[in-house]
Amino acid sequence: MQSTNAISKNPPYRPPTLDGVRRRVEQAIRGIYNGHGNVLLEALPASGKSYSSLNAASETETLLLYLASRDYLKRDAEELCDQFRLTYKRIPTPYKDCPAFDKSDQDHYDGRAVKAYDNGVGGREIHDRLDDIRCGGDCRYLELLDFDPSAPDVLIGDPSHAYRDEYLKGRFVVKDEFSVSEFETEFENPEQVVNRFLQNVTLRYDSYQDVLNAQPDNDRYAEALNWLREHGLYQDTSNVLKSPNKEYHALAPTLTFALLAGHELGNGWERLPVSDWADLHGIDPSGINSNAICVRDRDEDTMYLLNPPNFDIADGFLGLDGTPTPAMWRIATGLDLSHRDVLEDRAKRKYVSDVLNQTIIRTNDHLKPYQNDAKGRITAKKDTKIAHWIHRKEGDKPGLITSKKAIDNVYPGYNSGELFDYVGTSRNFSNVLSYRGFKDKHLGFVSGSRHYGDPYIKKWGAYAGETVRSNGKRGTAKSYGEFGNKIHRHMKRQTLQDVLRFGRDTEPTTVYVNTAALPEWVPSEAAHLVLFSEDTREVAEFLQDRGGKGGTVTEIENGTKVNERSAQKKAKALAENGFVTKYDDLPDAAAYVWNDAE
Repeated sequence: MQSTNAISKNPPYRPPTLDGVRRRVEQAIRGIYNGHGNVLLEALPASGKSYSSLNAASETETLLLYLASRDYLKRDAEELCDQFRLTYKRIPTPYKDCPAFDKSDQDHYDGRAVKAYDNGVGGREIHDRLDDIRCGGDCRYLELLDFDPSAPDVLIGDPSHAYRDEYLKGRFVVKDEFSVSEFETEFENPEQVVNRFLQNVTLRYDSYQDVLNAQPDNDRYAEALNWLREHGLYQDTSNVLKSPNKEYHALAPTLTFALLAGHELGNGWERLPVSDWADLHGIDPSGINSNAICVRDRDEDTMYLLNPPNFDIADGFLGLDGTPTPAMWRIATGLDLSHRDVLEDRAKRKYVSDVLNQTIIRTNDHLKPYQNDAKGRITAKKDTKIAHWIHRKEGDKPGLITSKKAIDNVYPGYNSGELFDYVGTSRNFSNVLSYRGFKDKHLGFVSGSRHYGDPYIKKWGAYAGETVRSNGKRGTAKSYGEFGNKIHRHMKRQTLQDVLRFGRDTEPTTVYVNTAALPEWVPSEAAHLVLFSEDTREVAEFLQDRGGKGGTVTEIENGTKVNERSAQKKAKALAENGFVTKYDDLPDAAAYVWNDAE
């Protein structure tokens, strides 16, 4: 694996331009297609990654399998195919195209089909084998599946479509944005799955706990391996389809083998590179792919199977990402990806500030991990003051990106949800991923940062075969070791992705960031905050609403819940900080006028 500049080893520094960066991206992609390599290309938003991947395919006559998790990316790809005169086919999915998966269609919805699909049975097999599936004999999903996969110039689909070898062969894979959920299966209750599997076979072990306590040096262990040699790590779709509504999974044989043969990492996690160990024991691993890894969190008794598609049979692989973590891409794809960055850090700074026209202002020097906040670290009172300050300073309501807990529980609980009076559209860290409404919004407020929890970092360490531990410290002093820190930085990089969701049209955009979780190269400046108390905010609201008429202390008292003494004190403080002007020469009494009033 390697990391290189996409254009040359020692390019002379020139300030980036939008056209120049887009040319670099297209040149890089064209070279990657011609070289038939496996490459992760790093390029910031608005650099034309998706555009160039399809334009270069047209110019080089490269057949593509274009994979994206977001529907809007797939729609964009279809429009670009039309623009470049590429033939294309959107690969169907049961949830989008089969009435049996549409819960709103009560005439055809079939919970058995949904459960079977979620438990590891493919859409085509469900239609072939599930008795009396309710979508009917003329299912649109099956109709859309009936095509020659070698015919279109571009196949467009979900990442999970890469499990079909016929979609990979003879094509260059383009994966737009990092995602792993399509290749990872989480088992929150592996005991139930394994117990049901053991009821159906003669493996010499009676229960999940029995397998956990297995000793490699006894006869039962040897006999269990012999049974697995005879039957292989098959996908047990038959037992799923027999009782599709029960908690079972087609990967139960693989899960049982991982419990039997997994080894401890010393930090509460276990790991097994499934295919490698199956080969070692002479077991047919045909139910999983060659880079599959199973890990187990012993504390939570949760198991995860990461099963990357066979990307190595494609003509090549191109990953597109604005803020990638190469180690995670390599593990998720099972490929030894070479990492190429279109811009060095100095040029990235100029690209963000001068090309994207972004001004990033920090309102906090702490990480503020608002996602998975179990310790009450969301500071609603201060965040409300910051939102009010932004609204008053900018004269507009910023779009808000923060955690779901902050939006749904914490912010509404402070002063009747006052913070929402000062912000516009709110999106949480999850649903903002499929939201494009901020691209024309030029004022943003990102409050807090993502942190998926220590188990998430340890899980990725387990996938990599690394024992990850925290040093027990907090904030910026916290460390997870060399590999774990890569995963920690991945979470911090998501803050930059949130920032860059605003103002995608290169118009001047200001984003306030209530966290220190940004890459070191990002250009930012510290805010000079003047935060108002609740009474001061009420006085400020009153005076701004009054416009050029302003208000006397008596009028402020009568128009707010603030008493006379406090009204005078707060109005004076606003004047001293430049928010209002005090006029002493009025006939009745001194009046305070908001400075932005016309």
